[in-house]
Amino acid sequence: MLLVGESTAGKTRAAFEAMRLLLPDYSFLAPSTREAVEVLLEDWGAIGDCVVWLDDLERFLGPGGLTLSALHRLLAPHPRVVVLSTMRSHEYNRYRDRAEHDVTGVEQDVWRQGRSVLRQAQVVQLERRWTVPERARARVLVADPRLSRALAGGERFGVAEMLAAGPELAQAWQHAWVPGHHPRGAALVAAAVDARRAGYHRPLPADVLQRLHDGYLARHGGPELRPESFHEALVWALAPTVPAGANSLLLGDAAQGYIAFDYLIDLPAQEPILEALWWEVLERAPVHEAYAIACNAWLAGSFEPAYPTFRRAAQAGIGQAEGILFELGMPLRPAEEALVSAQRRLNALRRELGDDHEDCLMAESEVATFTAHCGRYEESLHLSNELAHKAASVFGSEHRLVLGVKFGAAWSTFASGAQHEGLVMLDAAVRESTRVLGPRDMAVLDRRWWIVQLLVDAGHVGEAKRRIRALESDCAFLATNHPITVRVRRLVDVLGRSSLDL
Repeated sequence: MLLVGESTAGKTRAAFEAMRLLLPDYSFLAPSTREAVEVLLEDWGAIGDCVVWLDDLERFLGPGGLTLSALHRLLAPHPRVVVLSTMRSHEYNRYRDRAEHDVTGVEQDVWRQGRSVLRQAQVVQLERRWTVPERARARVLVADPRLSRALAGGERFGVAEMLAAGPELAQAWQHAWVPGHHPRGAALVAAAVDARRAGYHRPLPADVLQRLHDGYLARHGGPELRPESFHEALVWALAPTVPAGANSLLLGDAAQGYIAFDYLIDLPAQEPILEALWWEVLERAPVHEAYAIACNAWLAGSFEPAYPTFRRAAQAGIGQAEGILFELGMPLRPAEEALVSAQRRLNALRRELGDDHEDCLMAESEVATFTAHCGRYEESLHLSNELAHKAASVFGSEHRLVLGVKFGAAWSTFASGAQHEGLVMLDAAVRESTRVLGPRDMAVLDRRWWIVQLLVDAGHVGEAKRRIRALESDCAFLATNHPITVRVRRLVDVLGRSSLDL
């Protein structure tokens, strides 16, 4: 059961009250981190009827957490287990089917695993703003001053939103940047908010916030803001907005660390996350969580912090990370060893989920890719052709996976020695990807780069130079440090040193 709604819509309280009313005799289990889900499953057979409580479900999704496999294990042994979870609308919408074409490369596997879990849920949408009958019922409880104050806020805000003091907290943060007010406090809050925007949903120690907030203070003016002391800033950020209120801009204490209040994370018009913060949270996060954060960093254009995390994730056995490193030309280990691991993952998934499950099809594509990297092109071609047909019947012929597998088949054809036929197939695959995904899609540009690389390796320098010139022009919108831009520039340099003029 999944309750979805905007921050401070009342999801957690509604879920708690429903559980207390309907399942009073069940045990209550609340994993605190995604790693705790796996720990919970280690002795799962001994647990009786229970509720597994996953508040802010996005914290638990992805490798090392609540995958479809882990969900099946949670639900399988018992006739009466309820997984009760909540999720902010912003996070839930990231996993909707319509978002699939917006997901590329590094984030695709994390997104796919999360979507597989969400598809199993009974979803209840909880609106932030209450209906007229709901507000009328609340007015009967006039003896509660908190409700009276929340209802007085008008219909612009939800009652639960006002109870949580969300709008007041957002306004206090905005006004704190004024010189001489609480700019250092605002910077502390900005750093904590960005940690959560990055995907790090754990408290940060005070010394870490102290180290990180300087960049945010400098972004807004630094010393010209006449910032208060760090102690004063922390006291202000922890102060309840209303007397005896439960919420403040930062939540926590010196022993546990500090975390930003949920309401602030989804506020509009927030600035890019500073690279120093990406480095910090990636180093602090456990490996599976760090992998998901690295994918977020990659999509945000902070590539350098992501590289070592992908390597750490690959070393921990996350196959998707190893595939990314191969595609970037930074393999963790020989292709033969990577292929053995990919085949083991595929076999395990097939035993659990069946041949045609989408997780198995994605794992099968990794096997085909690593087979090609091993130089076994005929075998890779056979695997790719079979997979393309099977995946098209499951996803449709224009799915990203199907388009990628078709390109892989063309790649293996060219590399096997049938260069004319392979080039025709490669160009056809890129044209189809361009039509479906658009000319600026990263997968399209990446596949065009691979064609040039294949031509260079095969000694077709003239044709490679013609194509790299067009690709370099079409990549002009990318940042200079974007991996595709860097790889294009390297090929330009290589071809520029060849005997023909570029």
